[in-house]
Amino acid sequence: MNNSDLKVTITGGNANIGNINQGDHGYLEATQSAFFRDTDLALFEKSLSDVATHNNIDFAEYQALKFQVAGLIKDPKQSGFVANVEKLYEKYNWALAPLSALFTTLIKNN
Repeated sequence: MNNSDLKVTITGGNANIGNINQGDHGYLEATQSAFFRDTDLALFEKSLSDVATHNNIDFAEYQALKFQVAGLIKDPKQSGFVANVEKLYEKYNWALAPLSALFTTLIKNN
């Protein structure tokens, strides 16, 4: 491949690519990005509401989690994103199912 770029885009999962050999003093760069669709957030909020209702979770705690998740998904590239998601798992263990559904692909890949 002379003077060309090879780009691979993977959405909705993960990929393992092995044995990459970049000849001719080429440059290999690996980046990862995450984005959330409106439907992802809507499904999360519905699931979260169902779990909170079923477990009689205080409304203020429910709202606090929704607010924190909304802040996180606005900028998935922010420093400490994964650590902040893990803190949510610890603090709001009653919401593991909705959090896992929203963040599972991201956490699996980091």
